[in-house]
Amino acid sequence: MVLDMDLFREEKGGNPEAIRNSQRQRYCDPSIVDKVIELDQAWRKERFLLDVLNRQKNVLSKAIGEKMKKKEAQGSDDNVDDSIVSKLESLKVEDLSALTVVQIKKLRVLLDEKMNETKASMEKLEDDRHQSLIQIGNIIHHSVPVSDDEANNRVERTHGDITSRKKYSHVDLVVMIDGFDGERGTAVAGGRGYFLKGPLVFLEQAIIQLALQ
Repeated sequence: MVLDMDLFREEKGGNPEAIRNSQRQRYCDPSIVDKVIELDQAWRKERFLLDVLNRQKNVLSKAIGEKMKKKEAQGSDDNVDDSIVSKLESLKVEDLSALTVVQIKKLRVLLDEKMNETKASMEKLEDDRHQSLIQIGNIIHHSVPVSDDEANNRVERTHGDITSRKKYSHVDLVVMIDGFDGERGTAVAGGRGYFLKGPLVFLEQAIIQLALQ
């Protein structure tokens, strides 16, 4: 799970320096934190612009509605002065009073294009931000030993019997109970030949009888 973005935003109560310190304690590059912050600020700027453009779209629609209500001529020339286009993000209804319906519709087309560009930019920034974010680990607790070797980890608690016991293979076990003769078996049958003896003979017979029953 990635860290909450608000942890990178000081104005939201976040603490980027704590994340940088955590990265250093992990022996990782802390500059990735600054990259996430930079991408996040760019994304938020584009998000703000998109909100502004959405409001402007409502302004244009309102201006068109008022002109249609007044039955003003729609006009035929959709050319709009550059001074108007340059203020596309801050136009007010009164700024549009001298324009025809066709001209305002042209502004709306330009606005839609700008919105699409902004959305594409936001998606790219969001993806880049996420790719950087997933490289950052959770903030290390102050009690965790700082080391680049897991062998230095501290045991917090244990449960049950943690005594280390040697694990034996089946070959070890049959040798321990003197249950087979491998040397004579190999001499007679070759390869992996062997003779069972002692308790393993009885065990084999018991298994055969169980299977027959």
